[in-house]
Amino acid sequence: MRFFQNIVAWIVSLESGKPFQKWVPIILKILGVVAYAFAFVWSIALIMGVVIAEGDRDGLGRLILPFIGSILIGLFNIGIGVLLIMLFWNRSNKIRDTNHDSSSILLEIAVILIRLSGEIALIILISTGLHTLVLAIFGIGLPGGINLLYFPFDVNMSISADLTLGVISLIFTSIYGMIALIFSYVLAALLNLIIGMATDLRKIDTTLSTEEISSDS
Repeated sequence: MRFFQNIVAWIVSLESGKPFQKWVPIILKILGVVAYAFAFVWSIALIMGVVIAEGDRDGLGRLILPFIGSILIGLFNIGIGVLLIMLFWNRSNKIRDTNHDSSSILLEIAVILIRLSGEIALIILISTGLHTLVLAIFGIGLPGGINLLYFPFDVNMSISADLTLGVISLIFTSIYGMIALIFSYVLAALLNLIIGMATDLRKIDTTLSTEEISSDS
């Protein structure tokens, strides 16, 4: 019975929001490390996949250009990984240092997470467009290139990417990324507005209660 009482007490403690202020930063830092590790492993797999696929298809003589392209994409992926881990770390520290009262701490965490989701969407979408453009510039087949991003050892490089398609992809992914960022920031601002209104109402209520007590005295 004591065990279940402890569980209930722990669940009730979640109402304060303070446990989330401790856990969410840890989770975000873990996600940042995972994102960087994934980007690094992905980069190595991409380069190896291009070497194997192009080497088997055309021999080593025509491998130079796709190989350079794969290295550039790999370095770009690692850079994105570094950017993501720094972004996750920054938002994690911001949540940890939040000093709002318990009644609004969860909303404040939600505001930070909503902004973070838009920022991540912007980074990923623009990265996708740049990947497509680099695949086109360096002659890495677009269908094969897409396969390389996910299944680097089972590719079909038979169709070449169109440079125009790469440019269009970059333009549209950048637009979509900005839309996602703006939407997340607007949503976060609206939630912040609700937090501010709730805080002001509590202050007014406290002031009125104090004045009533003073007048009764």
